Amino acid sequence: MKDILKELLTSFSSIMILSMFINIASPKTADAQQKLEWHAFEDAILIADSTKKPIFIDVWAPWCGWCLKMKREVYPDLNEELSEKFILTRLNRDDNETRYYYKNRYITPFMLSKILNVKTVPEIVFLNLHGDYLTNLSGFIHAEDLQPVLEYISSEAYKDNSFQNFLNK
Repeated sequence: MKDILKELLTSFSSIMILSMFINIASPKTADAQQKLEWHAFEDAILIADSTKKPIFIDVWAPWCGWCLKMKREVYPDLNEELSEKFILTRLNRDDNETRYYYKNRYITPFMLSKILNVKTVPEIVFLNLHGDYLTNLSGFIHAEDLQPVLEYISSEAYKDNSFQNFLNK
């Protein structure tokens, strides 16, 4: 009986160690999804200016299932592009208590969302490297549909081309 128990424990230990290595190597683990670095809004504005990168704002609400789906399924698929080409921040549209300093005044995320033309959640807002509004995208967006928009914004093609012209090139 002791030998069987010892063999089971040894097998179980081997399986656990193997499982840990598989999870470490798997690109879709929770650790892989956590590589995106989300900054506080005010920090994002400062970092964007110093790094010369545009700002990607994920506007969400705690009750929004589609917001959670974007965070879990879309952003990890665009991890590399988001991390390399944008400064990331998130705004809880329903937050009416926190105050951020933006455009020479203190403002809540709720009011900031209104200023940035946010109509629904989830919504993505793009600001240039100086924190000026560029555009926004409403609703759930699949990674393959968001990717060309990320390229359009990060390459600053919007300065010379319409999005349609950019896609046709």
